[in-house]
Amino acid sequence: MLRLPALALCTLLLAAASPAALASKDTPLPKLEITVFTAPSQSVWIPALIRKLELDRKHGFELGVTQKPSKVAYTDFATGNDPVCYCAAIAAVSRFKQQGAAITLLWNIFNFETDIVVRDGTLGSVQDLRGKTLQTDTITGSWALSKWFLQARGVDLETVDIKSSSARGAAAVAELQLERVDALLVNPIEGAAAVQQGKGSLRTLPVFDQATWRQVADTDFVPSIALGVSQDWIAKPEHQDLARRFYRANQDAVAYLREHPAQAAKLVADDARLDAASMEEVLRRYRDLIHISPLRRHLPTVALLTQKLLPESGQLPRPLRDAELDQLVSPFDPER
Repeated sequence: MLRLPALALCTLLLAAASPAALASKDTPLPKLEITVFTAPSQSVWIPALIRKLELDRKHGFELGVTQKPSKVAYTDFATGNDPVCYCAAIAAVSRFKQQGAAITLLWNIFNFETDIVVRDGTLGSVQDLRGKTLQTDTITGSWALSKWFLQARGVDLETVDIKSSSARGAAAVAELQLERVDALLVNPIEGAAAVQQGKGSLRTLPVFDQATWRQVADTDFVPSIALGVSQDWIAKPEHQDLARRFYRANQDAVAYLREHPAQAAKLVADDARLDAASMEEVLRRYRDLIHISPLRRHLPTVALLTQKLLPESGQLPRPLRDAELDQLVSPFDPER
C-alpha cells in the first residue's frame, strides 16, 4: 500500500480544495437575458415561474428578465438591442421582417385567444351581437383575428356598432357596467379579471372556434406570441445550447402551471401584477392558451396568417414574401 508523507498528503488535500480544483462547482451558470412586456402582460407568467421554481438552474443556466412597455420592447428587439424577446407577436414582428429586421421566431408560446365580455343575459353567442355596441381596440392584431373569426362564424359586422377604445381593465368594465356598451372584446387576462370583478354579473363568450379554424388551417390553434431572437444571436452554438435549455425549462413550467394552477398563481401573481384569485382564474379558464411548440412545425399556419389573413385585415401592408417567411420562422429545432 502506498503511504504518502504527511506534508505531501496535506499538499494534495489543499490542492483539491483550491479554487482551481473547485472551478467546476463555482463556475457561474451561463446567463440568458430576455425581454417581456410590462405586467400584467401574459409574457411575464412563464419566466416568473421558471425563476421562482429555479427551473433555470435545474437546466443549467440563469434567467434574467426585463419588463418593458410594448413599444419600447419591440423597438429594442427590432433594432437588435435586445436579442431575445419573449413577447414577439407574429402580427407585429412580421412588419419588422418586411422592414429588414434580422429577427427570427423559435417557438410558439401563446395561442390567439380573445373573449367577449357581456352582462346582458340575452347575449348567448357571438351571433347575438347584431344591433349591439362592441367596444375594442381596433388597431391591434388581436382585433384583426377576432374580426376574421366573428365574420367566419356568421356575424355581420355591418350590423354591429364597433366602438374603438384603448381603455383597459376597470375602465373598460365600467363602460359595460354602466351600460354605455353592450360587450367588450378583451384578451384573456382582461376577460378573467372582468369575470372576477363582476362577481357573477359578467360572463364571457369565446371568439376562437376550433372547428371554424380547422376549415382553413392545419393546426387546432392559432400561433400568436412566440420567442423571438436576432438571427446573429441564434447562429452561435453556445446560444443554441442556451435556447434548448430554456425550452426545457418552459416545458417544465407549463406542466407545473397545468398540474398546480393554485400554487402557480400564488408564485406568479406579484410579478404579473394580478391578485392570486384572478391569476388562478386565468390559468384555469385558459388552459389551452399556452402551447409551447417549435414554430417551424406550423409554417403553413404562419403562412396563412402572414400571407393572407393579416394583410387582408390591414395589419400587414403586404403579404410576406416566401423568402421573408422562411427567415421569420427559424428552422432551429429546440427539441433536438
